[in-house]
Amino acid sequence: MAGGGARGLLSILAALLLATGCRRDEAQAIAAVPEQPAPALEAPRASGGMFRLSEQRGKVVLLSFGYTACPDVCPTTLSQLRRVYEQLGAAARDVEVVFVSVDPERDSAERLETYVHAFHPRFTGLRLEGDALAAVLSGYRVTASRRYPDATRYREHRFAGDIPYTVDHTGAYFLIDKRGVLRERLPYSVPAGELRAGVERLLAEREPRASVPGVRVEGALARLTPARVGAVYFTLVNTAGREDRLVSAEASSAGRVELHEVVAEGEVLRMLPRPEGFGVPAGGRVELKPGGKHLMLYSVQGSPGSIHLTLHFERAGAVQLTVPASGPGADGP
Repeated sequence: MAGGGARGLLSILAALLLATGCRRDEAQAIAAVPEQPAPALEAPRASGGMFRLSEQRGKVVLLSFGYTACPDVCPTTLSQLRRVYEQLGAAARDVEVVFVSVDPERDSAERLETYVHAFHPRFTGLRLEGDALAAVLSGYRVTASRRYPDATRYREHRFAGDIPYTVDHTGAYFLIDKRGVLRERLPYSVPAGELRAGVERLLAEREPRASVPGVRVEGALARLTPARVGAVYFTLVNTAGREDRLVSAEASSAGRVELHEVVAEGEVLRMLPRPEGFGVPAGGRVELKPGGKHLMLYSVQGSPGSIHLTLHFERAGAVQLTVPASGPGADGP
């Protein structure tokens, strides 16, 4: 086939794909979810700077997934988000609308920013790649897979340039409350009024709960160093009748938080990560202290006088607290 004919066929095929593309994933259940900490989300904003879900405490986050080459579902989703956002009026200042690209190969930062801001200048576009994107998709139970044209139907033709594709992906709205708890997972087809009502319910929760029944945190203190790392110590008191477990943590002024324990082997001190977390027996207590269990802070920003910390427990859920921070030379906890 001549070059012009091949290009013509490619254009027609691309148009057909766009007409039918961006299929919604209906296989996964999309419904209200039990209260649970929202999976971690940290990524470069398309407009510059870093977005960290852990730093959005006090705001309601409205999250969706898609890609810029989607001709139907994604623009409909963003149009609905714009409509809801504008209907909220002044209350919208406490809402963060986030759109995560599932097609980073084609969605450059510039392209994603232009696309998202075409719907509203305050919307946030996020672009992740590779394992980072896979982890977020897994955490939110989002499917995203490429759909290519049926090659057997066009084996006699040579394509010019890349073969066009669409992305089958989950169509859903994720509502995250002021505490960072994932509260609802609503389907793509939800009416705008119902979506707005869900956001307004979360906005009406004026005071985020500082703790949850069964868990108490005592004597919290953060110790920071000039190397932009630090440690957090406290005592966990479990007043419930069953064992719980601290499984992860997030900090407002740190890029990453890990659970660690110092273990002495003779004169050698080993800093061991504890991804399994720290168990807290029913009616018991566990102490995090220097030379033992602690939270390790990485990439601490500036010299904060306090750090907003969110602890995630298997049973108790999210516990938020503000931890006083001290520098080198301060008295120990």
